[in-house]
Amino acid sequence: MSGGSLFKIQKRIIYAIEAVLDIALNAGVNPVQNVAVAKRQGIPKRYLEQTLQILVKNNILVASRGPRGGYRLAKERRKIKILDIIKSVTTEKEVNDLYKSNISKIIIQPMISKFLEESMVYLNKVSVEDIYNQYKQKNKDNFNKKVDFVI
Repeated sequence: MSGGSLFKIQKRIIYAIEAVLDIALNAGVNPVQNVAVAKRQGIPKRYLEQTLQILVKNNILVASRGPRGGYRLAKERRKIKILDIIKSVTTEKEVNDLYKSNISKIIIQPMISKFLEESMVYLNKVSVEDIYNQYKQKNKDNFNKKVDFVI
């Protein structure tokens, strides 16, 4: 059984990670425009814009306005953890609303919480740099070296 069939990951988490990785991969002198990210990743533009704004608010990305505006990483790739991205686009309330019954509150919620805590420990070790390098390695033929971080 694959992990993908056990738990459903929220689309907004996938979109946020895809967007940050896309921006990391396509960063250059000019910021990466949301329209380009939406097109490359197949993310609805309107939905992507909301996600990008949340990532800006949480200091994962920085935005610049104007006709040549767009997004860039707020920090170096190695300093942005996947868990930071996930925490930016999720709320604690969403998780707690799932457990309504006594059995859920006493048994299931603690069990799932333990699993999630272990997952968070792992995701806090994985940086954008790590997945950037994985992508780069698996797509050697299609990869162009871009700037990591611009001040």
